[in-house]
Amino acid sequence: MNLDHAREVTGPWQQDDHINALSMMKRIAVILVAHGEAETDGFFENFSMIRHTLAHAGEVMKLPRPLQLVASLAGGMKNKVTFRAQKYRSPQNSITRQQASQLQEKLNRVVMPHQIDFEVYSAFHATPPFVKDIVEQTSGHDLQLLVSMSPIDNQLTSGNLHKLSARCSPVNPQRCPVVVHGFWKDAGLRQVFLDHVFSNGKTVNGSVLVLAFHGTLVKDTKGEDPMFHTGLKEMQEMGTALRNAILIDPRNGYDSIEIAYLNHDVGGTWTKPSLAESLKALSSRGAKEVDIFSCGYFSDGTETILYAQKEAAASSVKSIRFFPCINDSEAFADFLAEKVAAVVAAESP
Repeated sequence: MNLDHAREVTGPWQQDDHINALSMMKRIAVILVAHGEAETDGFFENFSMIRHTLAHAGEVMKLPRPLQLVASLAGGMKNKVTFRAQKYRSPQNSITRQQASQLQEKLNRVVMPHQIDFEVYSAFHATPPFVKDIVEQTSGHDLQLLVSMSPIDNQLTSGNLHKLSARCSPVNPQRCPVVVHGFWKDAGLRQVFLDHVFSNGKTVNGSVLVLAFHGTLVKDTKGEDPMFHTGLKEMQEMGTALRNAILIDPRNGYDSIEIAYLNHDVGGTWTKPSLAESLKALSSRGAKEVDIFSCGYFSDGTETILYAQKEAAASSVKSIRFFPCINDSEAFADFLAEKVAAVVAAESP
């Protein structure tokens, strides 16, 4: 039957059925939430990004507002000079938009069979479009999913999303946004990371792999445990599980696998070893080839590109290679689609 004939035999009752099916279709907003970084070397854009970052951090750490303002002004100027001199532009926001586009494409394939209209958005904690604005924009949807685009759960990642969701509850408890998180312990993500490592890494013996995480506060300025969820336990468990999985994989050719942290070193004592400390120790052990995979991030940005490579350049290790983050990997998009589908199934009556 050709398409024209199909139109001819479509009766009014079939058109009504089609309209009814569309009216019954659930609209689900899937919001990928990353940290967000300035996309240019402009002072005001960088100032705003740092100001929002410090405001979030100030909710759990002792960061007086005057200090936040001064740090934002200084950081905005520093970024302007550094980014312009090195012709650097952060790719993080554009990567997150690409991840959203890929996820939309994956979910489109299951729209009609499940009578669900998925709409995928990218949003950020520190740069526009801000996550709270997208949540308000999609408040009329049947369901909102806030997907934490960080493998590690802590107060500043999934914790902020839970707070945002809780603030929505008293207004409309039936449409309380659902936070999708817990990636650090997900075996599916671990497999995606394994394949990513071996598609980028060496298969010959003699090299070392460093798994890099975003560092966190271990002790405050008084030497006491932080009074907020830092994600340290999650990082340690994820790092150990991924390290062990790589070691027993038949594709593995690394002599050793180390874990290191990209720290900010403000407000107290941070996780050890830092990437610089790890590279120094590897150099003293005679390591000549080191691969670095920033598995504590879902997208490359200033920390994994600019700051990490600066520490690598200062190292005496002969050869250092950086793997890209999982970024726009098709396997990662498939993983996210399966995760979203599972959450939607669990939330359906």
